[in-house]
Amino acid sequence: MHSHSLEKKLQTELEQQFSGESRRIIAGVSGGADSVALLRAIHSLQNEMQLEIWIAHFDHQTRNGQSHQDAIWVEQLTRNLQLNYISGKASPGNYNSEEALREKRLNFLIETARQKQAAFICLAHHADDQAETVLHHIVRGTGLQGLMGIPAHRPVSENITLLHPMLQIRKSEILDYLQAINQNFCTDATNENLQYTRNRIRHQLLPLLDELNPQASTHLIQLSQQIEETHRYLKLQAEKLFKNCVISINNDLVRLDATALKAASAVIVRELFRSIWEKLQWPRKKMALTHWNKLALFVQNTQTRIEFPAAITVIKRGEMIVLERKE
Repeated sequence: MHSHSLEKKLQTELEQQFSGESRRIIAGVSGGADSVALLRAIHSLQNEMQLEIWIAHFDHQTRNGQSHQDAIWVEQLTRNLQLNYISGKASPGNYNSEEALREKRLNFLIETARQKQAAFICLAHHADDQAETVLHHIVRGTGLQGLMGIPAHRPVSENITLLHPMLQIRKSEILDYLQAINQNFCTDATNENLQYTRNRIRHQLLPLLDELNPQASTHLIQLSQQIEETHRYLKLQAEKLFKNCVISINNDLVRLDATALKAASAVIVRELFRSIWEKLQWPRKKMALTHWNKLALFVQNTQTRIEFPAAITVIKRGEMIVLERKE
C-alpha cells in the first residue's frame, strides 16, 4: 500500500523533533478523528522509525458515561493493533472547566511518560486547531506569545518533551486519511456546543474567513510561524541584555543596572522583564500588556517607584532599578 501524505508529513516532523536515541513515545488518544489518525499513522511508521509506542487515554468522566464508552473503544482499537495501552481518569464531577480538565490530562500524560521512561508525549492538534488557537488569542487579547499559537514542541518536565507533530496537517487531510484506511472514530457532541467560544470560532468564524479567502487558515498558520521566529530573536536579545544588566537576582529581589536598561529598546526591555518574571516564577496571569509597557516607560521616565500585582514593587535607587516581591 502506498503510504498516505499524512504519514509522510508526520514522519518528517517526528524525525526533526527526535533528539538522541530514545524513540519511546506516549501518544494521547481520546478516540476522536485527530488522535485516531495519529494512532494509526504512528502504528504504521512503527517499524520503519523504530518507535516504542504507548497509547494513553484519559477518561474525563463527563457526558453521562459516554466518555467511558470512548475509553473502552480506544482500548479495543489499541489492543487490536497490538500496541501498549494505559489509561487514567478524572475523579467524577470534580472539574470546573475545560482548562482544569486539560491540566489533569497533561499531568496524567507526564506521569505516564515518567513511569514508562518515555522522552516524548505526542498530541494530535492539527493546522486547523492552530488557526483556531491564534484567532482565539486575538479575540481574547494577546501578546506575541499568544499569536505563536500551539508550539511544535515544548519541554514539560525534566527529560520529557511535548510534541505536536501534526500542526502542518489540515483537518480535511485527517478525515481523508481515515477514510483511505477505512478507520472509524468516536464523536464528542460537546464539540458542537456553540456556548463555548472555541466552538463558535471553529464552526462559525473560521468557515466565514475561509469563504472570504480559502487560504485564510493557511495565512494564520504562516503568521504564527513568522511570529515564532521573531519571538525567538527577541528572547535572544533579552538574554544578552539580562547578562549585561543584572547585578544580582534571587527569589524576591532583583537589582538591575539602570544605564544598560536605558540604552535598550522598549521591546527588548519588556521581554527582559517578562523573562525575569518567568525565571523567578512570579505570577504572570495578572500582568497585562499595560503593565509591561509601564515597566518599559518607568526605565526611561523620572518616576521613582511603581507597584505591580502580586505585591511586586519596582524602585529606582541611584544607578539601579530594584524589583522587590513581598511575600
